[in-house]
Amino acid sequence: MKRTYRISSQGRSNVPTDTEVARYRDTKRLLHNYQKAVARPRVPMYRDPKAFIGLLLIVLLAWFLSEAVQEKKPPQAPDPGPVQHP
Repeated sequence: MKRTYRISSQGRSNVPTDTEVARYRDTKRLLHNYQKAVARPRVPMYRDPKAFIGLLLIVLLAWFLSEAVQEKKPPQAPDPGPVQHP
């Protein structure tokens, strides 16, 4: 968006009309419009499809890794105790 500025020694050349001034006189409405324009919509994670699928993939990956680590552990042989030499 291109913005052009014109600065002159006479001051502002565009004086707002009475209807423009009346439109911004209602401060509650002006504040509401500002907050509505600035605020991001907060959607819960379970309703956001991308976030939900990402979270689901992380949980499934963690579950898969924990199962894989448990299967790879070999059963430990019993300790034979101290070795006796004749």
